[in-house]
Amino acid sequence: MRLEAATLALEPRSVGECIDLAVLFYRRHATKLLPLSLLFGAIPVAAGVAGASSGIGWLASGLLFVFVSPFLGAAVVAGAGHHVFGEEFTTRKALRHVRTRLGTLVLLLPAARLAYGAVSAMCWGLLTVPVATRYGFLSEVVILEQQQGYRITKRCEEILRDIYLEACGRYTAIAAFAFGSSLILFILMDLGSQVLFGIPVFAAKVSWAVAANDILNLLVYDPLLVGTLSATWWLVYPLARLAWFFCYLDARVRKEGWDVEIALRVEARRLSHAY
Repeated sequence: MRLEAATLALEPRSVGECIDLAVLFYRRHATKLLPLSLLFGAIPVAAGVAGASSGIGWLASGLLFVFVSPFLGAAVVAGAGHHVFGEEFTTRKALRHVRTRLGTLVLLLPAARLAYGAVSAMCWGLLTVPVATRYGFLSEVVILEQQQGYRITKRCEEILRDIYLEACGRYTAIAAFAFGSSLILFILMDLGSQVLFGIPVFAAKVSWAVAANDILNLLVYDPLLVGTLSATWWLVYPLARLAWFFCYLDARVRKEGWDVEIALRVEARRLSHAY
């Protein structure tokens, strides 16, 4: 990566600023990000719809999301990361960058999900955020920094050293933002389906008089509802992953002085041309 070719200001940012930047980036590059969501999410959503009638739609869709979404995240990181440092962001280029490190990603990303899934199950979910944060920058380290072997996990530890607790807080804030965004998107999709096509997804099918077990059955066995909720995860996930990627940039700016390095490189280049 050429720091001096950065297309955005590399400066310290709060988690709120990282989320704002992610929203702006998502809006500007939606035509590249949405195809990535469709490419990786089509089969998990279809599996959820197909399995809903037998009650295993959530299980199929959820498991596929857990193990496939990291590769969507890697594609987002590849596209956004190289774009930040001067390369055009296209869906094809993002996938090509992922393909060049696919072997390493296949070994590490599912293993990381299994690790903090197992730890979370044993600790009733209490350690989900700490473990997920610890391995949160795997894609950045593998794709952007081109690290290999034992250097990958060591590099993740180096980035988070002295800022680990803050990073856990940022991870929690981004997860909360993603949950809220998914909920809002689902409500809009529900209302849009009802108003535009006359096909209710959830709200028009239930009322406060309906028993809780009837609502639960609807959530589990309704293919349209399962598919719509699953689709919201895949649409919002790139936004959350972008926010976490910008937290990675912030960590490197604050710990490694990228902003100062860029200023020095630009000045050195100016002086070399002056003479």
